[in-house]
Amino acid sequence: MAEQVAKLKKKQWYPIIAPKQFNNVVLGETPVYDPNAMLGKTLSHSLMNLLNDVKRQNINIHFKIVEIEGSNAKTSIIGYEIIPSSVKRFVRRNSEKMDLSFNCETADNVFLRVKPLVIAKADVKGSIAAKLRGNIAQFLIKTIKKMSYEEFINDLISHKIQSLMRENLSKIYPLKVCEIRYAGIEARDKPQEIKAEVIEQK
Repeated sequence: MAEQVAKLKKKQWYPIIAPKQFNNVVLGETPVYDPNAMLGKTLSHSLMNLLNDVKRQNINIHFKIVEIEGSNAKTSIIGYEIIPSSVKRFVRRNSEKMDLSFNCETADNVFLRVKPLVIAKADVKGSIAAKLRGNIAQFLIKTIKKMSYEEFINDLISHKIQSLMRENLSKIYPLKVCEIRYAGIEARDKPQEIKAEVIEQK
């Protein structure tokens, strides 16, 4: 028991630091024997707390520890996600939910999984629904390909890319919800053809 107590005293507390998008705020602290053991560890934080904005409480930002600098563990952003309970609240009867999932790539070759969520103001069918679904994937794949990963994350957090997507799609049909419910870095095990997997629900 005495040896265990002595060993515990050797642990040091390391602050976990957010990247510059969030002004390098402290996300938390963790005690470790070897700081390098933290590399690759992930954690999530509410966007409400990061921006001090209660309206963003339904969004989580995912981080990964990528560097140990002095006594600090530095992170990078690896994902953005609307919490599932909020996604459920978006859906109402007599509306068309288009929940897509596809891979795409940024201008600096970061491979992503993106899951947009679009809900029309009414139950649309046929060619209009098909056109909406096609334009969602086409718009995001082309737009993200022109941006660096950092630019994409910044526009996602500021809601700029979602606003541009709504503006583009509203020319086809009025929308009630136009969001990106998830976007995150994904491992590229082998070259993949970019496809949209569409899940329609009422």
